[in-house]
This record gives sequence, C-alpha cells and structure tokens, in this order.
Amino acid sequence: MIRNAPVNSGKPAVVLLLLSSAYIAITLNIQGFVGMMPLVRAEFTISGAQAGLYTSFYFLSATVIAVFSGRIVDRLGTRRGLVIGTGVVGAMMLLHSFSPAYQVILALAFVTGVAFSLITPSVSKGVMENVSSRRRAGAMGIAHGVGGSGALFGTALMPYFAETYGWRAVLSVGGLVALVVSAVILRSYRWAAVPEPEPQGGSSAGDAGKTSLKDDLKQLLANRPFLLICLIGMVFGIGLSSATAHMALFLNQDLGYSPAHAGLGLSAFHVGGVVGQPSWGVINDKLLGRRRRRGLLLLSLSTSVLAFVMAAFVAPGYLPLGGVLGVSLLLGFCVLGMPSLYLTTISELSPPQRTGVATGVAVVFTRTGIVLAAPIFGLLADISGDYTLSWFVLGSVVAAIAAAVMMLARRYHV
Repeated sequence: MIRNAPVNSGKPAVVLLLLSSAYIAITLNIQGFVGMMPLVRAEFTISGAQAGLYTSFYFLSATVIAVFSGRIVDRLGTRRGLVIGTGVVGAMMLLHSFSPAYQVILALAFVTGVAFSLITPSVSKGVMENVSSRRRAGAMGIAHGVGGSGALFGTALMPYFAETYGWRAVLSVGGLVALVVSAVILRSYRWAAVPEPEPQGGSSAGDAGKTSLKDDLKQLLANRPFLLICLIGMVFGIGLSSATAHMALFLNQDLGYSPAHAGLGLSAFHVGGVVGQPSWGVINDKLLGRRRRRGLLLLSLSTSVLAFVMAAFVAPGYLPLGGVLGVSLLLGFCVLGMPSLYLTTISELSPPQRTGVATGVAVVFTRTGIVLAAPIFGLLADISGDYTLSWFVLGSVVAAIAAAVMMLARRYHV
C-alpha cells in the first residue's frame, strides 16, 4: 500500500535544493574524474578493464555496506547523513589529486564509495519526510535529476580544463566544492526541513531501533513485489556503470575524438539524466497512473534498444558528432531517468520506519550491476579491439532482465 507522508511544515523547495546539492557535489567529482579518464589512463598506462575498475571499487564498498548505511541513516537522520557523506567525498577527492599511483586511487575510490552510500538513503528519506505521495515521484526526480547536473558540469568542464591545467589541479577544486556544500547543508538543512527526531528519540528513530536488522531484512525479502522491483534496479546499475565508466574512453579510443570532445559525449548522457529523472517521475504520476512497474519496464526496454543502436550505428562510425551526442543523450534519458522512479517505488513498498534499510537493500541490486558491468564492459572491448561487442552484450543483458521480470510478475501475480 502506498502511504502518505506526514504533513509538511517545512520549506519543500529549499529542502529539494539542499538534497540535490549533495548529489551535485558528489557527481561533479566522481563523473568529472571518470570524464578525465583518458588523461588518467595515459598517465598511468592502464587498460580499458583497469579503467573500469575505478567504478567497480567505488561501488564495491557502497554495495557491501548499503543495507547498513540505510539503517544508519534511519538513525542519524537526513541532515547528518548528507553532511557526513558529502564531506568525506570532498576529502577523498583531494587525496585523489595527490595520488602517486593508480592503485592508490582505487583504494581511495573504495573509501569514497563508503561515504557515498549514505547519500542515496538520505535523499530518499528526505523526500519521503517532506513531500506528499501525490508529488513524490516528481519530487524524487527533481532531487536526483537536479543532482545529476553536477555530473553534467563535471563531464563537460573538467576534461576541458584538465587538458590545460592537468586533471590533478581540476580535481582538487572539485574536492573543495564538496567540502563547501557539506558545510552549507550542515548550517541550512535544519532550518528548511520538517524537524528531524534526535537519534535516540522520536517516532522515526525509535521505531527503527525496535526491530533488529535481521528482522527488517527478513520482512523485506519476503515481499515479492519489492524483490521484483529490486531486480529491475540491476538494469539501472548495469547501464549506468557501462556508460559512465566507458563513454569517454569509447569516444576517444574508437571514434578518435579528443578528450574534451569525448567528455562532451559523457556530458550529453548526463544532460539526458537531468531531463529524464523529473520527466519520468511526472510521466509515471500523471500518464501511467502511478503504475510504477510498468514505467520501470518501459525504461528497461528503451535502454536495451539504445544499447543496440550504439552497437549498430554509433560504434561503426556511421553518425556525425551531433548524432552521437543525440544517442548518448537519449541513453542518459532512459538509464539516468530510472533512479527517481525506482527509489520512489522501493520507498512506497516498505514500512515508514524501514525506508533507509529498504533503500539500502535496493541499491545492493543496482550496485551489484555496477560493480560487475564496468570491468566486463571494458574487458570485452580489450578482447575484441573496440566497444561494439560491449554495447551489444549490454543491450542483450538488459533485455533478458526485463523479460525475466515480466515472466516472474505473471507467474506470481504481482
């Protein structure tokens, strides 16, 4: 059953801006660094599979502690989760910029993933606490979609400036931005939002502490609709990992674009996400009658089709730069349009006191896809000599997952 949010006495627009700012700071740094990967790869002389390991290490730690981080956020509250997560990511980016070896960067990526794991449940919890159910999917889309603008700026600007000033100097500026955002959230969130309960008092924290993590997981994993939605979440993880980790490398290596122009290709992907997240939330709320699973399956099938377009038309070089950017934008519109709808559905299928834990379980599925897909996508390119096979396999896997979800839904009548 879909539950209603408490009556909001705060300032929803300011809350959404603050929630988005955490994502902006983090995606600016992470995706900006990935956008500069052609320069990083040249400095450290690494293969495509090794380059993909950065995304894997980053999300591996976030996957391992995802469920625990959700429960931590249930107890800490939205504000503390955002401040800690954003601040630690900023500090890690500064350390990235001084790293003497790629192995050190991978270790720092692992720590960065731990901090990032607090952000997604914090943002989801913030939306659920401050927005009514009638506008929730759209609000979730705004929080995540506007946050994706950080990736847009990072992938468009950081590779460009890195060609002149070096990727280390550019990344250090990004780290400082994240630290500033953390300080702003610390100062402003309490004023803007519905007052949060203290960790050891109030209904939310208290309810979260009455049951064990084992009991919470047992209840969630017995929920078949919840598990089916989690399976769709793997599509998001696989698509996100493959595209973000390798788009710039694909355009630079296979199509011969400069690092700056290759970064624009990744930037177009994130432009699609900025538009896609609020758009798909509104589409689902208004046009699909809040039938969440139908919207997620539509996104999955669209992602599969666009991956095949990448393999059949973009990889062979049949399209000019404008066409390449257009396909990349549409792919981002579908892949990055998924999180708002996915996390809204997960939150609505879980009890109020378990929103953080439910989000943690959900992102385990997405991040499993992320961890596995990035190096495999690169390995296929290393073996075959280009990324054509990688895109074809991506489309096939996504289509297979969507088909499996539809069959299981019919079988279990969910």
